[in-house]
Formats: sequence, C-alpha cells, structure tokens
Amino acid sequence: MAESKSQSSKSSTATAEKNGVQKAANGVFAGAQDAADVVKSTYERAAEKLPDAVATAQVAARDTQKALERMPNQGLVIGTSFSLGLGVGLFMSGANRLLVLLALAPAAAMAATLMAREEETSTQA
Repeated sequence: MAESKSQSSKSSTATAEKNGVQKAANGVFAGAQDAADVVKSTYERAAEKLPDAVATAQVAARDTQKALERMPNQGLVIGTSFSLGLGVGLFMSGANRLLVLLALAPAAAMAATLMAREEETSTQA
C-alpha cells in the first residue's frame, strides 16, 4: 500500500511538473507571437513611411548640394577644416563613433564640392 501511495505521489508530481513546463512553454510561445506581431506592425508602418522619408532626404541632399555649390572656395575650405578638426577632436577624446562620423560628414561633402570645382577648372583650361 505504501508503494502505491509513493508511486501515485511520484506520478502526480511528474504530472504537475509536466503541466508547469507546458504552461511555461505556452507562455514563451505566446510572448514570442506577441513580439512577432509588434515587429510586423512596426515594419508595416515603417514601410508605409519609407518613400516619404527617402523623398525628403533626397530633397534635403539636393538643397544642400546647391548651397555648397554657391559657396565661395574660401568658405568651403574653412568649413572643411572646421568639420575635420571637430571630427578629429571628438575621435581623440573618445566620443562615440557615430558622433565622429556625423561631424565628418560635412567635411566630406565640402571636400567633394571643392574637388569637383578643381576638376571643372582643369578641364576648361
């Protein structure tokens, strides 16, 4: 009789543990499904707004390039020097790499404009 109680107790304990594991697994799966739904809805919203964001970025880049083309060479040299100095200073001080790249981006744009002007003058001569 004692053996049957012991086995019955073991069986009920194993069943309870199995049910607990099953509930935990169901909770994990439900959480994963909720997370997937959130990612899907966020992706859909971002995909809807992406064409407008790209168009806005293209307009901003075009306007920036036009403004750089109107600047005199001396202004471009000063701007390039300042941006390079800022980027190097941030790098030397251990700033975040993204911040350093953002500081160097104007230098690249201004230097590219200067180089394009030099190529134009050398082909015209």
